[in-house]
Amino acid sequence: MLSPILKATATYFFLTGLLLALFPSRIFTMLGVAPPYPLFMARALGIVAAVYGFNLALAANTLVRNWLLLFAGLLSTLILIILLFIGVISGQIMTEPGWWVILVLLIGHVPLGLIVGHLARAPAGGPPPPTRLPTELNLDKFVTQDGRSLASLSDEGPILLVLLRHLGCTFCRETLADIAAQRHAIESAGARIVFVHMGEDEKTRYLFERYRLEDIPRISDPDAALYRTLGLERASLMQVYGPGMWRYTVQSILLDGHGMGQIVGDRFQMPGAFLIHKGTVVSGFRHQRISDHPDYMGMVRCLTSGEDISY
Repeated sequence: MLSPILKATATYFFLTGLLLALFPSRIFTMLGVAPPYPLFMARALGIVAAVYGFNLALAANTLVRNWLLLFAGLLSTLILIILLFIGVISGQIMTEPGWWVILVLLIGHVPLGLIVGHLARAPAGGPPPPTRLPTELNLDKFVTQDGRSLASLSDEGPILLVLLRHLGCTFCRETLADIAAQRHAIESAGARIVFVHMGEDEKTRYLFERYRLEDIPRISDPDAALYRTLGLERASLMQVYGPGMWRYTVQSILLDGHGMGQIVGDRFQMPGAFLIHKGTVVSGFRHQRISDHPDYMGMVRCLTSGEDISY
């Protein structure tokens, strides 16, 4: 539904800009408005609008991938509207042509704003997660770096399965630091830690070595198949780039010293953690924000207490 709306908005900007660039004097005369002076300013604005419409048309078929282009367009048109409004009110721009240009921009601005707002709140696409987790999981096809299947590890004893964000993410590194700090307590409680990531194992080993976790079993899942099996969604733009995330991001990168790296995996894939025994999910945690810190010890304690943690 959003793509046709964006295509219509792109056509609107392209045709309006093209007409304004080619026939600025005639367009304003038809509207009964005195043409702006000098005319090259109207032509320049028309060219910008036409190019902008062309770029929107290119972005229409890949909305999520081009969300930054749409947001930049929305922001730029909003700033332009504000500047034009100030110019008209202060008398620096001819009143009637100025109001017509503002009206033209506002008409295109409304659907673009609705599209960007929807994308900011909606998941970033991809196959939907299951509404309920399967009682028994098929874990045979997921293999650790030393060739052992997740199913065999699960049969041997409880597994704390930690599914990471992309390995360049500062919050992925926070997770590794949290696990490193709690490793002894988790293992003493009877659970074996297993990581799942979306990179190639040899190329990502350095990160686990940095946190002294290179000996822990880890599974490369570049297609995020295990993430989907366990019901982990892809994030919305607000969950990744929203205003509330900047404070946590700056703190993790600079104050806590985790830094950032190259994106390895799907930047929109949400992480999670699950306690699994004999192919069955005992408890789990699905992140609502990429900066969440699961209570790993609380999940492990349910092995002896019988407590069930919702997920």
